[in-house]
Amino acid sequence: MGPGLPLFARCLAEHDARGHELGPDDEAALHSWYCWIITSMAEFPAIGLPRIYAALDDVERRFRTAGRDLREVYATRRSVAHRAADWDQEQEYFERWTAAGGPDPTDMWDFALQVSRLTARGDDAAAYALAAPVLAGDRTFDEPPVPVHIDMLLPLARMGLHAEARRSFRLARRGIDRDVYRYEYSGKLIEFCALTGNLDAGLERVSMMMWGFPTLNRPTGKMDFAAAVAVLMRQMVEAGRGDEPVGWAKQGEDEYVDAVQMLGRMRGTALDLAARFDERDATTAHTDRVRARLAAGPVAPVRVSAASLPFTYGIPADLPPEEVLSRAERHLDRGRRTAARDHLRALGQPPAHLAARRAHLLARLDGGPDEGSALYEAAGQYQDDEDWVRMALCLCDAAVWMADNGRLDDAVPVVTGMRDMLRKLPEPAAVARAEFAYANVMTGLDSDEVDRALARAAEDAAESSDPYVVALVAGHRVHRAQKRQAPLDEVVALAEAMRDAALDADWPAQAVRAFSCLEAAHAEAGTGAAYRREVDERTAGFDSGTTAAVRVGFGYAQARGLIGEGRAAEAVLALEEWIAAERSSGVPAMHWHWLAQGYLAAGRLDDAVDAAEARADLLDELRDHDRLEDPSAADANRALLVDCHRRLRDFAGALEQLEILSRNAHKRDDAPLQEYVRDQVEQVRREMASR
Repeated sequence: MGPGLPLFARCLAEHDARGHELGPDDEAALHSWYCWIITSMAEFPAIGLPRIYAALDDVERRFRTAGRDLREVYATRRSVAHRAADWDQEQEYFERWTAAGGPDPTDMWDFALQVSRLTARGDDAAAYALAAPVLAGDRTFDEPPVPVHIDMLLPLARMGLHAEARRSFRLARRGIDRDVYRYEYSGKLIEFCALTGNLDAGLERVSMMMWGFPTLNRPTGKMDFAAAVAVLMRQMVEAGRGDEPVGWAKQGEDEYVDAVQMLGRMRGTALDLAARFDERDATTAHTDRVRARLAAGPVAPVRVSAASLPFTYGIPADLPPEEVLSRAERHLDRGRRTAARDHLRALGQPPAHLAARRAHLLARLDGGPDEGSALYEAAGQYQDDEDWVRMALCLCDAAVWMADNGRLDDAVPVVTGMRDMLRKLPEPAAVARAEFAYANVMTGLDSDEVDRALARAAEDAAESSDPYVVALVAGHRVHRAQKRQAPLDEVVALAEAMRDAALDADWPAQAVRAFSCLEAAHAEAGTGAAYRREVDERTAGFDSGTTAAVRVGFGYAQARGLIGEGRAAEAVLALEEWIAAERSSGVPAMHWHWLAQGYLAAGRLDDAVDAAEARADLLDELRDHDRLEDPSAADANRALLVDCHRRLRDFAGALEQLEILSRNAHKRDDAPLQEYVRDQVEQVRREMASR
């Protein structure tokens, strides 16, 4: 009998030839290995059941001959029956295993097996009754009970125990990121996200795991993971996000397909493998199970995370090409590059009259050394279409590119000519953009001319009533005013104009810059308290006609004041709303740190961990490159994580953060931080010992 793996076959043959030379421990180890090999054989549909059953009979004979109990043999037979979807036989050997000694009460995997059997049969109540002490942390093992938390996710959601489901998801996600687990476990996280309204969290896990999927050779793992991804993609499609790109790293490159294409791939893979298992096992159970998973509807909305997640705008399939392109342009203007590129993919090859705009947008998106020539090509297409306004603005972009790349002599006449041409047309927003481009080109050549150009641009922007252009020009004027240390009232007036326009233009990043400028200006002038009262008064005066963007923006300003006053817990709701508005263009790292502080103050420790972890690495990087306004925030964020992990009794998480802080402390020769780390490590170890 050959078990299918050459190495084990050779070892088994050598044992049979020289068994008299081996001691009882060596023989017992070989028998355990044999059981593991048989369990693995059942995961490959190419290995037939007669061969697997022959191996089971052989290993049982060896156990009996050696006078060993059959507990391990029954566990192996149960596992094979489970893989073969023979539920009667699975039940029989589970009972024999139990009678022969059953689960080791100290072994996490034996316990997890009991839970997974119940969840696989849909007996949520029995599974919860068994798992509850482990989920609550009252029963522990030498290993983290990650599989138990993962298997209980959907049962908890179905039972309405959303807080417990949320906690299990977080513990499982952290555990699975710290150690090596089978692909099926990540698949279960993805499927839970799909069926509980957390599509972006599911996409985040997919992007982390898909890079290794093409090389995954274990058919059971590949089938289950593919089915889970297909469940997520189906929910994406039903949510109107079928055209949304799903990306992952593949052999050092980025590969993108949309959700509809990914659904087809993963569904096909899962059903193909299920059919192979069905053929081997003479059943339809595997295909039936995959189809049932793919057809499952949402279970319940469960908010799983406060952390930053991938986010792109949905693109309705019936949206006219011109509107798709207009949206892409608006997204790029506001710094939402991913959303702009997603819209361009959805657009594909547009009608001929939109080709120039698409070429212009692609040139700006792709950048690089070819951007200048690409912009000139797009300008030529505009000229052919006799679209003079867009041609001029495209050449203004080319002039700014030339100036940025050391070609000022070429840039100045181009931008000047285009600006003067646009002034002859009734397009104040376009003129304002041209003056803005002219000011950028003239930076470093003539400071006074820059200010005059920006003043003209501001007048044209105001005449246009385009809030984006107003915010764009005001932002540059604020920067110039700060640089020349203009009077407070001038800086404040410009920043207020910038803030209000940015909020009207749905441009959170520019609004944040305006709020930060106002806060800094008032702090420098000693009028911070008056500024906060002004914000409170304006917020109190909002009525039903006030836009959501304005409400949320001023809520952010209030939150900053609350944090400064040591009332971080009261700032949580406003920060959550503002971060939701920022997600599409990227949330600044410090905003996650502020939110983490608020969660900690409110006693929401799991949420605090999610928020603090979201950009912890980026905060470290910004500090290393002297780009963090408050350098201490990076270490404070890690210390917050240490505190939360300790209070959550997640000692592995605390030690992980302390190790990072230790490296940072030694890199900077930071003695106080080194002392903090030593003290915290000692405390964590004492707490672990007393657990």
